[in-house]
Amino acid sequence: MLVTGAASGIGAETCRVLAENHWNVVAADANPDEGALELDVTEEAAWDHVLDEVGSLTGLVNCAGIRTRGAIVDVPVSEFERHLQVNVVGTWLGIRGFLRRHREGAIGAIVNVSSVNAEIAVPGQAHYVASKGAVSALTRAAAVEAAPQGVRVNAVAPGPVRTPMTAERLGDPDQAAWLDARVPMGRVAEPAEIAEAIAYLLSEKASYINGEVLFADGGWHGHA
Repeated sequence: MLVTGAASGIGAETCRVLAENHWNVVAADANPDEGALELDVTEEAAWDHVLDEVGSLTGLVNCAGIRTRGAIVDVPVSEFERHLQVNVVGTWLGIRGFLRRHREGAIGAIVNVSSVNAEIAVPGQAHYVASKGAVSALTRAAAVEAAPQGVRVNAVAPGPVRTPMTAERLGDPDQAAWLDARVPMGRVAEPAEIAEAIAYLLSEKASYINGEVLFADGGWHGHA
């Protein structure tokens, strides 16, 4: 099992949860901790190197991602393109590499990390919203192609989660209060709660779930 974006946040918790459930986990990140592999998900050669080093895989979690804030009129093209490269191209390269190396007759599962904002837009993040919308669409398309190979492809779409990526926003009392009020459950998620959803989609308990985007958002998606 390979998990990208594994150095912090949802990725790190996913590694922990999977290990506790007796998965053999390989962590990868652009800035890896000790024991993890270095992987810039935007680089095709880097993916080939890591996947060849790891060998046969039964699962992949595409968790690496970025998010910045800024109005459309202020965000430079380079920042928009960077979101597409990391969030979309990085996910696509992972899926492609996994499928190219998948053994005929074996069972496999891929889980991508999208966002509730893939379907419910918020101001000041159009570049992020666009990239996560693409991840959700890619998930569904990949599921159709991968199914004949015995590989399921799904995604988890978190709402607000307490991670280093959201630390600045959640550190603002007004922003934190707005988010708590926006989520029907009245709070943001902890990374472990998203990791558990990812672990479920990877497991045999989800053996007939394919091409789905599972919203783990405290009810945000249903309360638009």
